[in-house]
Amino acid sequence: MTAVSKEPIVARAGVLGGARLTYTQRADVGSRLTEQWVRPPLYLAKAYHEKNWAISILTSPTAGLLDGDRLEVRATVAAGAKAALISPAACRVHTMNSGYAQVDQQYTVEAGAVLDVWPAPMILQKAAVLRQSTRLDVAVDATVLLCEVVSPGRAAFGEFFEFSEWRSSLRIYREGRLLSYENFSCMPERGDLSDWREMYPGGNYAGIYYLVAKPLGDLVQTLHDLEIADAAIGASPLNEGGLGLKVLAKDGISLRKAIFSVRKLLIEHTQIEFPTALQRAQTFFN
Repeated sequence: MTAVSKEPIVARAGVLGGARLTYTQRADVGSRLTEQWVRPPLYLAKAYHEKNWAISILTSPTAGLLDGDRLEVRATVAAGAKAALISPAACRVHTMNSGYAQVDQQYTVEAGAVLDVWPAPMILQKAAVLRQSTRLDVAVDATVLLCEVVSPGRAAFGEFFEFSEWRSSLRIYREGRLLSYENFSCMPERGDLSDWREMYPGGNYAGIYYLVAKPLGDLVQTLHDLEIADAAIGASPLNEGGLGLKVLAKDGISLRKAIFSVRKLLIEHTQIEFPTALQRAQTFFN
């Protein structure tokens, strides 16, 4: 008979991974990724280049984020450069007995530069705990289109709003001055997100910030008037230029349509041409 070991089970060590990226504008070839450091569970695919843009694809070849895992993403877009960060595959935040997963992001966009951050959804599974911290530092004439997408569970399993907690902190600075600040904690078991759940019981969420060097208050009503089936959009102007938007949708397909419509409307009001390769590379939304 084999003896049963009484040694304590050693807890799994969390994984610390991420990426540190720098994009610069070169007179001979345009925008290029000139410095990079990447560590699992993130993987950086070969960059696309089109119309003076550098497009990087970040994916996670692992199953997702577990208790104790931490991702740190740092990206700097130097003066005049144009860069996009895309995550075309959804990332799952798994069930946890205790602890949490952490995602820290910091983006610096210098004078005349452009940054587009367009990830696939973060899926919050049953009993998952996710803590996010995002900081964005932009020059007064920089352009940023920042998107965050969250799914409150695995639709295929009929799992919605069974995660334990989603905590998020977002700070946006323009020339060192605080432009926008979000800080919230959502725990479905205490009744949080009731409005979201009542409107779309299995719905998806997107938070979008569009930063430009001119006021966009005149776009607010236009965005509110967009006719998108099974989706609702709220927009607010930012001081000194730009918009903050929230999108709720019935399901992933409706959210995709809403994000495409919003992006199209916002980009049409920018003098910068976003490349078609950007949409091709973001396969999750194709």
